[in-house]
Amino acid sequence: LLMEQGKLGEAEPLYRRALEGQEKQLGANHPETLTAVNNLALLLKMQGRLGEAEPLYRRALRGQEKQLGASHLDTLTSVNNLASLLQDQGKLVEALPLLMRALQGREEQLGASHPDTLASVNNLAQMLDEQGNLDEAEPLYWRALEGSERQLGASHP
Repeated sequence: LLMEQGKLGEAEPLYRRALEGQEKQLGANHPETLTAVNNLALLLKMQGRLGEAEPLYRRALRGQEKQLGASHLDTLTSVNNLASLLQDQGKLVEALPLLMRALQGREEQLGASHPDTLASVNNLAQMLDEQGNLDEAEPLYWRALEGSERQLGASHP
């Protein structure tokens, strides 16, 4: 709730305490602990603390790949989150294959028209756009827009 309200500084100690508690109770590699790691990384990213968020995102992803498998939806969310962080850091070459992996996995797990898949389509389009690959980005932008309008309605924010 605090994060949603933009009270990131107040939320951080609570996220850290939750993570510590889960590590003690469930272990460092339990899926719920790894979700808490991912959530703390997201909070740090929102605060602009990208250097602190990156190792947490990488930890969450490594653990989820080991515990849940490479194609699990939680793992794919972590793939997408790490890619987004790398993109924000300007590490586009490293981010691109992760975005492609997230998209492929979500297409396989959720189908081509699921909102999460369409978000991955849009993320990949943005990356290609940033790299100056407008010819590759444009059809993906259209796919994401048209699919979102079909799934959520043209007036959905």
